[in-house]
Amino acid sequence: MRNKNLLFVFLMLLSTLILPAFADTVKLGINYPKTGPYSAEGLDQIRAAEMAVEEINNAGGILGNKVSLVVRDSQSKVDITNKNVTDLIDNEKVKMVFGGSASSVAVASAKICQEKGVPFFGTLTYSNATTVEDGHRHTFRECYNA
Repeated sequence: MRNKNLLFVFLMLLSTLILPAFADTVKLGINYPKTGPYSAEGLDQIRAAEMAVEEINNAGGILGNKVSLVVRDSQSKVDITNKNVTDLIDNEKVKMVFGGSASSVAVASAKICQEKGVPFFGTLTYSNATTVEDGHRHTFRECYNA
């Protein structure tokens, strides 16, 4: 049930993005730990995102555009996250960033996304700081608060 809810929120957020008429692929940035603390949870989130993208693409994509993932290893570190999220937005041109295994990483991601006008979805962040004290209009999360 949680994956279905996440998929629904995922689709709703993506459908609000303005896609250029010439685009044939919507790139999404994934910044979860593949190594280091919380890597087990990060790898689960990556696999869930891959499953969601497969389902979305098999159903015709988003407005006829295929979805692809650009994955980065946050290592649950803020400095790595800052580099990853900046690269995902500036160089990979992702339309949205997912991440946040540690609340410090989620807050760092959200700050960069807010500055660059790209939605951030924190799927593993429980700290109130993520969406209250350090929350931004570009920040979303699906977890309960602390």
